[in-house]
Amino acid sequence: MTWVVFGVAVVAVLGLTIAACNKALRSSRRGVSAGIGDGLGNFIDVFDPGNARAARDLEEQDNIGHVVPSPDGDDPPCGVDLKAGRVTIRRSVT
Repeated sequence: MTWVVFGVAVVAVLGLTIAACNKALRSSRRGVSAGIGDGLGNFIDVFDPGNARAARDLEEQDNIGHVVPSPDGDDPPCGVDLKAGRVTIRRSVT
């Protein structure tokens, strides 16, 4: 008899949990399911941290800007020689 009561209690708790999660995910209010989505989105870090780290690094590469702007067809007024360790800057002719 106690196993039946225990089984019914487990099924009831499981059903209420599923219903609450479903309602939170389908809610039309803003910000209600943001925490749930972030938690489930970061869940992959637990099982495959190397892949998650690589995905974050690739995403960061998209945000990196150039240090020196690229020239617009003509030679830039400065040059960098990394092997010799020097920078040359040309003077303008005007």
